[in-house]
Amino acid sequence: MSSPYQGALTCVTCQIVFETGDTHREHYKTDWHRYNLKRKIINLLPVDRPTFESRILNQQIKENEENTKSSIYCTICRKSYNSQKSFDSHTSSKQHKTLALQSDNEHKDIGVPAAKKIVKPVENKLVEESDDEYEDVDDDEEWGEVVSENNPIVNNICLFCPQSSENLLQNIKHMSDAHSFFIPDIEYLVDMKGLLVYLGEKVCQGFMCLWCNDSGKNFQSIESAQAHMIDKGHTKMIHEGEALLEYSDFYDYSSSYPADTSLDDYRIIEDVNSQLILPSGARIGKRSLMRYYRQNLNPNHDWEAMKETKLNKVINHYRHVGWTGTFPAAAARKARDLKVMRQVQTKMYMQLGVKANKFQKHFRQQVNF
Repeated sequence: MSSPYQGALTCVTCQIVFETGDTHREHYKTDWHRYNLKRKIINLLPVDRPTFESRILNQQIKENEENTKSSIYCTICRKSYNSQKSFDSHTSSKQHKTLALQSDNEHKDIGVPAAKKIVKPVENKLVEESDDEYEDVDDDEEWGEVVSENNPIVNNICLFCPQSSENLLQNIKHMSDAHSFFIPDIEYLVDMKGLLVYLGEKVCQGFMCLWCNDSGKNFQSIESAQAHMIDKGHTKMIHEGEALLEYSDFYDYSSSYPADTSLDDYRIIEDVNSQLILPSGARIGKRSLMRYYRQNLNPNHDWEAMKETKLNKVINHYRHVGWTGTFPAAAARKARDLKVMRQVQTKMYMQLGVKANKFQKHFRQQVNF
């Protein structure tokens, strides 16, 4: 029995279908999608958009009730902040601490109420920190309850050490220079910040090694997980085998799809050990055996320059330190593997749905997303 959504553009995490590729890509950048990713980490079912918006509204109402009506002004940096949370985040930044050491007001009250300034609900503002090339500072209130408060990426802290940076791009630059951390297949990345925030959740909440994933040793704290990654040289992100499906929401390999290739041309083989053999030859089996099926891909691909964006600044920095790109053949292989895994996953969901509704006496639509 084939799925009516086979081949359609879908988000497995949020369980919705898209009509166009543009809406598909834009969905990955929404807070609703990031919220469901966080729920997925702790094995909770996704919520629909109305439920998510209702929770965000309730959270904002609660925060606005707790905030005072006056904004807080930093006399050292000469900037106003709309909440105590954003002001505390500012005072812990490297730039503020540097200016505080040079200021005569270092030992005075630096946070004073700003006159007649009312806090506006449901507004997300950008805080201007500097005119640096890597300017990218987002208000922490934008994330709300979507991510954890101690997420290192949201706080502009390195995934592997306590080093703090001024903004996201400076943080990425530090991780590549100090820890040789490079985002794999960055040419096909559609949500850079979402991916890094997701990695931050795995480190700060799951205490996981980004290379061992959930097949390695269990750690009891973020410090022990970071020490393991540094000691073992695991300051890198695995993006092979089952991990392809885990991170698929952040990537778009459509530009690497072979022109005349269909999934019907490939055989999906399941042997007695319940292993899935992908078109590239990779085997998807038990998570405990993932380490035996890993592949090392050799990146070497020159691709055309794109519009100057935050993502391109990261790519340009990677190229300056020796990164050359991804083989087209390697990207195409990952795209084929990802298609096959999604096809099998859709088939399993359909079989499970049919089995669950087997004894219903009334009609009920099999797929509700």
